[in-house]
Amino acid sequence: MLGSGSASAVAVTPLPGGLQVDLTPADTQWVAQNHFGQVIAGLPHPSAASFGEALDSAAALSSQYPDGRVVFTVYGPFNELNGTMMALE
Repeated sequence: MLGSGSASAVAVTPLPGGLQVDLTPADTQWVAQNHFGQVIAGLPHPSAASFGEALDSAAALSSQYPDGRVVFTVYGPFNELNGTMMALE
């Protein structure tokens, strides 16, 4: 797992053909409070709008719980991304 330098860092795990991103509860709260999915939705990529909307929805749901977090996977070449997103309690 890769992190951004602190014990509560976002975890990024390489997978065959993609990666998994595991947000901490604090990261999930931040995404929900700042509507970060809207920022992603504005990127010039065919998947950006749906990904950003899903991220904001999952973060809003998970942030209602003390240990709630969001986990998502991304697969494929950059121009044909797909994956899954989960809102966890």
